[in-house]
Amino acid sequence: MNHLLANKLNLNNIKQLVLVCMLLILPATMLSACTEAPSNTNNTYIKRLENITDNKSEDLPALNSLKLNPLTELNNSKITLGIVELAGISSCNLNVVISEHNNQLGKTATAAGRLKYQIDFIQHANSCLASLDESSVTYKKISEAKNQKQADLLHYFNAALIEEPELNRTWSLTASELSKEPAGFSDTIEAMRKLTAIKAQLAQAQFEEINTDAIYQALETLNKYRFNQSLIKSVRQQIRLNKIATGLVHNINLSTLCPVGKNKDKAKIMNNIFQKFYLSQIQPYQAQLIGFLEMLQPLLNQLWYQERVTTNEINQLIKANSNTNLLNQLKSSAKQHVIWWQEFYKTCEISPI
Repeated sequence: MNHLLANKLNLNNIKQLVLVCMLLILPATMLSACTEAPSNTNNTYIKRLENITDNKSEDLPALNSLKLNPLTELNNSKITLGIVELAGISSCNLNVVISEHNNQLGKTATAAGRLKYQIDFIQHANSCLASLDESSVTYKKISEAKNQKQADLLHYFNAALIEEPELNRTWSLTASELSKEPAGFSDTIEAMRKLTAIKAQLAQAQFEEINTDAIYQALETLNKYRFNQSLIKSVRQQIRLNKIATGLVHNINLSTLCPVGKNKDKAKIMNNIFQKFYLSQIQPYQAQLIGFLEMLQPLLNQLWYQERVTTNEINQLIKANSNTNLLNQLKSSAKQHVIWWQEFYKTCEISPI
């Protein structure tokens, strides 16, 4: 009897606990449901304009993920050090670098790991060479390997661009669109600056100044937030939606919409739609995207522009001072849309405020 009573009490407690949990979860669920994705806001805006004007918007081609150019393999013959030669440089830190690369760690190294190894080898080679006889076979092999690795560094950098998912997915559409309150912007800026600094140091042969640990640190941050991928997807999406909305309103005859001396009921409804969706929601979101791009596009340019793996389509999106780059396309598409509305307010003599 007692154990049945205990079970009944436990059951009641569990029911109460479940009820409390549901009450706690419900507000969060409702908040999530009420947070509309920016693209949905744009689509609603376009749909409302279609309904009031009895016009149909033109459906522009869907966006596609952007591909990278394949990277050809190096044809250089590998320079290897035998066991005896490695034993001869046991006092050098280079011995540890080579040994770690030759063991299981080296065999499973990613493109970023292979890039790091090339730089680590170069950084430790000079001090090791200083301890060797210049006429020795080991000296010649290490010297040749160092020179070869220096010549191939940008190849390994491009291999990281095309093979590391944190980098190659920058141009894909697999990420979610950027929310109105995204996380990770400042951390992404820092990560991109680390990578662009390393690339600049490689190009200027400043090998001793490179912090190779920064490669992994940067990739970890990019993987955590995926900010670049979401931003580029959102910007490309917004440009397309701006063009669709502008194409729709350009088909409206303002003289018919606002005939002189007659009521302007439709125009007033259109004004309300513009105020509610574009001015209150879409325009602030676009301003946010522009702010992010103004900081990130120069870094994307430094990292990707005219690299071996970068296609012309991507080059055009990040080219500095070009009408084709993402920043200027977004600004231009937004401006063209607002210009039509300025003409609307002028013709229909409706105050936008």
